[in-house]
Amino acid sequence: MTGDSNLLYDFMQAIRPYMSIVFGGGSKGQVIGLGKVAITNDMSIANVMLVQSLQYHLLSVRQLASVGYDTLFGLTDVKVFRRDTLEVAFVGELDGNLYTVYFSKESTFHTTCLMAKADMGWLWHRRLAHVGMKNLQNLLNGNHILGLTNVSFKKDRVCSACIAGKQHQSKHPPKNIVSTSRPLELLHVDLFGPPSWASLGGKNYGLVIVDYYSRYTWVFFVKSKDETKITFIDFAKQAQRKFDKDIKAVRSDNGPEFKNYTLEEFLSDEGIEHQYSAPYTPQQNGVAERKNRTLVEMARSMLDEYKSPHSFSAEAVNTACHASNRLLLRSILEKTPYELLTGNKPNVKYFRVFGCKCFILNKRERLGKFQSKTTEGIFVGYGSNSHAYRVYNKSIGCVIETYDVTFDEFNRSHGEKVDLNDAGEEDSPQDILNMGVGALLPMEQRPHDDDEDDESISHPQGSSLPVPPQYTSTHIMPVVEDQVGEHVSHPDHTQEQVDLQEVDQSMGMFDDEPQHVQREEEYLPPHINDPYAEDVDDGNKVEPRETLTSIMPRVAGRVDIDQILTGVSEGRVTRKQLTNFCAHFLFVSSTVPHRVQDALCDNDWLLAMQEELNSFTRNEVWSLVERPTEEHNVIGTKWILKNKEDENGTVLRNKASLVAQGYSQVEGLDFGETFAPVARLESIRILLAYAAFNGFTLHQMDVKSAFLNGPLQEEVYVSQPPGFVDPHHKDHVYKLHKALYGLKKAPRAWYDHLKKFLLDDGFVVGVIDPTLFTKRENGDLILCQIYVDDIIFGSPNIHLCKKFAASMTKTFEMSLNTDLKFFLGFQIQQFQEGIFLSQTKYLKDILEKIDMTNAKPMKTPMATDVVLNEDTNGIRFDPSTYRSMIGSLLYLCASRPDIMLSVGICARFQASPRESHHTAVKHILRYLVHTPKLGLWYPKDAKFDLIGYSDADWAGDKVGRKSTSGACQFLGCSLVSWSSKKQNCVSLSTAEAEYIAAASCATQLLWMRQTLKDYGITYRHVPLLCDNESAIKISENPIDHPRTKHIDIRYHFLRDHVQKGDIDITHVGTDMQLADIFTKPLSVARLCQLRRELGILELDNIS
Repeated sequence: MTGDSNLLYDFMQAIRPYMSIVFGGGSKGQVIGLGKVAITNDMSIANVMLVQSLQYHLLSVRQLASVGYDTLFGLTDVKVFRRDTLEVAFVGELDGNLYTVYFSKESTFHTTCLMAKADMGWLWHRRLAHVGMKNLQNLLNGNHILGLTNVSFKKDRVCSACIAGKQHQSKHPPKNIVSTSRPLELLHVDLFGPPSWASLGGKNYGLVIVDYYSRYTWVFFVKSKDETKITFIDFAKQAQRKFDKDIKAVRSDNGPEFKNYTLEEFLSDEGIEHQYSAPYTPQQNGVAERKNRTLVEMARSMLDEYKSPHSFSAEAVNTACHASNRLLLRSILEKTPYELLTGNKPNVKYFRVFGCKCFILNKRERLGKFQSKTTEGIFVGYGSNSHAYRVYNKSIGCVIETYDVTFDEFNRSHGEKVDLNDAGEEDSPQDILNMGVGALLPMEQRPHDDDEDDESISHPQGSSLPVPPQYTSTHIMPVVEDQVGEHVSHPDHTQEQVDLQEVDQSMGMFDDEPQHVQREEEYLPPHINDPYAEDVDDGNKVEPRETLTSIMPRVAGRVDIDQILTGVSEGRVTRKQLTNFCAHFLFVSSTVPHRVQDALCDNDWLLAMQEELNSFTRNEVWSLVERPTEEHNVIGTKWILKNKEDENGTVLRNKASLVAQGYSQVEGLDFGETFAPVARLESIRILLAYAAFNGFTLHQMDVKSAFLNGPLQEEVYVSQPPGFVDPHHKDHVYKLHKALYGLKKAPRAWYDHLKKFLLDDGFVVGVIDPTLFTKRENGDLILCQIYVDDIIFGSPNIHLCKKFAASMTKTFEMSLNTDLKFFLGFQIQQFQEGIFLSQTKYLKDILEKIDMTNAKPMKTPMATDVVLNEDTNGIRFDPSTYRSMIGSLLYLCASRPDIMLSVGICARFQASPRESHHTAVKHILRYLVHTPKLGLWYPKDAKFDLIGYSDADWAGDKVGRKSTSGACQFLGCSLVSWSSKKQNCVSLSTAEAEYIAAASCATQLLWMRQTLKDYGITYRHVPLLCDNESAIKISENPIDHPRTKHIDIRYHFLRDHVQKGDIDITHVGTDMQLADIFTKPLSVARLCQLRRELGILELDNIS
């Protein structure tokens, strides 16, 4: 029942009041009629009573059940589900003793109540980038896509946005014969641009690539024509590898962006035919030409829908491309481009109307109890590398990717106008409607104007950004992190809950197969658990999760006091300036500048530098003071620029770090103790094996600007940052209150600070590993492993993890807090059956750096008959390059024990490498090309016993005749530690070599045993398996004889622990000796056998 007649339709008024409703307090209200109320877009309730003087709207659970909806009441909320699909229709919150549900009066109860199937059809027409109604009906009739239900598509009205965006001259009949037989057989490419207005990010050209067979389209935006060839080459390599199909031919026009030596050389090497269209005959490349026009028309209509600013054009084209790949644009194809390319039907349920108003859950800021939980935004597309929506956040002036967003697709107003004209856009939004298609056609097809020259073309704001003014303050708008969490309901607008987990297979450019669909209560969607999940969009490489161009603080003239946003002592930032600089670029820079001057001219890097200085202000790191006397040393500062990538190599953000030039510090004056421990890789693998064995999930967090939290005891001064010198105090310097990256004391200060925090929180530092912290609470254990500012933690009790994460987040600023996935270059995949550890991305980077991605593969890392020596007469090889290759491979050994021996042998010749040594290294790399997906598998095994294997290759070094020791240590079936090392002395017998190898293995076992005591695990006798009976007898019997009297006393360490019972050394057959792989090169069969037994597997082959 309700008291508002405006909410009802199909209303029937009673001839006379026939019922009275008694309110609280005894007052009454008369029922004056019945009607229907639309609760959501496709849900309405009949027989709703209109009660006179009723101030609230009451919803009956029985009425909901009668129309196919079930209700679930919780302690704090109520959820209403569709009975047939189990989708959440709406959510209410507990308010006192009643559950309250908020709806938008305007859009839900008034506008949507009149919506029939035809109206839903027009809504989907707008959601799907204004595609034709006939095409939509064909999609529905042929069951080509998922997510369209209860919809009718009829062209019973005129769409003004389509007229504005698509009206054109009569067309020529298309060719209806598909002359190719598979995807990638023929690609049509073309370049359009630049527009007559500035686009965001300064990327004014669009490279369109169309697969002729499927008509699947990719769009890449580039800043200049020169980038076209590199962009296409990268695409071609990725596409051929992903789809496992070769590109046979490429067709383009004769433009220099396509007709150049670099591209021709690549196509020739790949065996790809390059076909050119005849001059002034665009019809021969009509597929790409028509696709250009289709995308531009769709984008123009989408922009006109809500009169969106031109700066959203790149997003509009990208969204149009995303939609067109999932539409049946040509009936002759009978399937959508997406299905023809991937074999899967696309699901469009997640589609929304471009430019519509939306509401973003604000989880970044600490809100007051009565502050709104949402911020208003504009929907501009779909996430490029994550299953999320791209929305323009009005409150901070940037585009972010977020999952927690609700949409108002029926409100045609944005509220407060989004004005980006001051950010480089000269035309009004309406001007785009008057611009002909030729302005966005390929360059050779654009009409020429004799009165204009090339200099009249409008350039993007980002290309001419001035060097930042010198200023004292670093106060800027903070960068907004991804907002991931629960859905939110807004009281004033109709909202549709986002349901992306059912459509994961439709969001990507290179998806292999659909993801399994599960309901929300079963698990979080993949993009919630994995913020770095690989899911590239339809070609527009819009890489950042959020981008923001912030205001440049500067000294201004006279302004009204209510227009100033910052403090009085800071460079003034006005609201007008904020508008002028809100050109929120949609791209992060993938190129790292070599000079600070270049970075200052790049908006992306300038923003990163500003954010770094902003963190200094938040953490109270320094204060500007007069230069001290000469007895104090002033340390210089330097910018370090680096791209932060995820496990797939995608650039997540540009990281600018201001570091101190610590090499100029004087010990005793500027610093004291400097040592700070870091976790051993064995410690990390032990934690992974323990988590796999106990079946709990590990988490990771990254403390943002960690060193800035460590207080300094010494008096330290640094110079002002390059490019950010106070114009009024150029001779001043900064006095540090906390540590700065680059200072000798910084790591120690941070470790001491973090250690104190953890100890105060109830943790206990490890007895033997100072980077391991443990805490027991009510019988449950939580483990925390520290590697500088990266932290791994986990516990069988998830509540302990949440409590610890909340404590850390409250004290420190975090840039990452998620399940453990990518840590120190390791890719970690956690499953219920175990944990898989690999370095696939790191290996890919190595191969690309050395240009051996397509090298001939080898089945072993080193041939069994290869003998490496000094080769003094051989051809010299560059030592720095050789050492770089060895260093990279040594770190790769952290998850690839199968190359440990080969890398160690090659590492012996770093002082004076020769070509023969380089050939041996390349042999290892070719083996890695053959086995790129191998990694360590830690199963959830029934046992967790500590056991070691030791072996030796007597006199295996043919030059110095020294032996090679090999050892490996297991926890159950999990290989957590291994070594391969040339012995320091020449052994006179096999027994001596085996005895020395066993002694070395025993030291590692005892270290691991002591470490595991911190986990609460105690081993009394640790087995050590050796395949040499003589070595076993020497360790058990303290008898000196000619075979043992010369052995160094330190190796008798083993005998002592065997007698104490700490080590139980036993015999193992040579065929079961797992450490054999660490002592000598092996045959293919033996290598494969030991790889399996060591747990070095491919994830796809794990049963």
